[in-house]
Amino acid sequence: MDVAIVGGGFSGTISALELCQKGLSVALIEAGEIGSGGSGRNHGQCIPVFGYLDAETLPPAGFALLRDSGQIVFEQIADLGIECDAVQGGWLNAAHNAAGLERAKAAHAKYAALGKAGPFLGPDEVTGLSGAPGYLGGWVHKDGGHLNPLAYVRGLARAAQTAGVAVHTGTPMTGLCKDRSGRWIVETPEGEISARKVGLTTNAYGTAVVPARMRRSLVPLSSYAVVSAPLGAEQKDAVLPSGVTFSDTRRDPMFFRVDTSGRIVTGGLVELRRGRKSGPTVEQATHRLARRYPVLEGLQWEYHWTGQIGVSAKQRPAIFELDDGLWGLLGYCGRGVPTTAALGRAFAETLHDPKAGAALWPQDPPARIPLGSVIGAVVQNLRGPTNKARDRFNL
Repeated sequence: MDVAIVGGGFSGTISALELCQKGLSVALIEAGEIGSGGSGRNHGQCIPVFGYLDAETLPPAGFALLRDSGQIVFEQIADLGIECDAVQGGWLNAAHNAAGLERAKAAHAKYAALGKAGPFLGPDEVTGLSGAPGYLGGWVHKDGGHLNPLAYVRGLARAAQTAGVAVHTGTPMTGLCKDRSGRWIVETPEGEISARKVGLTTNAYGTAVVPARMRRSLVPLSSYAVVSAPLGAEQKDAVLPSGVTFSDTRRDPMFFRVDTSGRIVTGGLVELRRGRKSGPTVEQATHRLARRYPVLEGLQWEYHWTGQIGVSAKQRPAIFELDDGLWGLLGYCGRGVPTTAALGRAFAETLHDPKAGAALWPQDPPARIPLGSVIGAVVQNLRGPTNKARDRFNL
């Protein structure tokens, strides 16, 4: 093989497909089933808004790739014929108070200048799109939307396999070394894969076989999602009638979408009480939604799941070389759907030609984050209460 990709999530499947389309022989291995990691456990929101979308720190081509990542997601879904309940209805950012209004206006100015947003919206327009009164204004990123994340990643894997990628599920990497000729040997329970280059796309799901320099380059966090029972006709008419994906400007944000089966999908980071499979999680979700939509009082919830996300040292995705021909990609910081659309392509280019890859995304040395798991636990337990307090005092 020319390249072996370890990790069958969004970035791994996109990278493998891109490399195969460049004429390389590619093997993709996944320890579980496609989508059993963070990609399949995603909330399914495509929100192409990033704090690190900065023309001063990103190469021009990489800036453009990230800027257009939301559009790339839905164009690829259409091109590959992936059936994943994709809806590109835009992402609505609604301002809940005066401070939030200023933040929303600043974000809008940035993305409107990039051609990704129309005029700033007034209160009545936000209410018309969301169905929720009381917001002071907002804006819509036109490339945003939502999808079924598990169906999406499995569609990407099927497309990669159809293109010629050798996809192996239920195949964990149990060893990684070089042979005497300098080729990489990826060991699995079923045998070995010999490849000129290896790309590691395990993100927060890396096991001890993944080099420690990569595993220590992120802070792992646990996220959760809850999914309601299908809404009734009156509820469907009231909640996000325009089909947008929704977030507000609270420090403890309320984000949610209504999927094509009429279910509300929401979530966040797991905290001491919220996010675990327990009563407080759904009670808080119902309370927060019913404050906006009284018709949702008593809403029932049918599904709950959790997953791991990774935050890199620079709080932006990181591509780095661990050894000659051994590359890693991690750290999507909670924007997995659009970010991987850009970074999967940049990673494939890097594995194909590192010099060309550097023109798409910076190649950082692996960071060392001491006690990353401890930092993650502290963030999870303090972030929620801190943000609730900031919202209470309108900070």
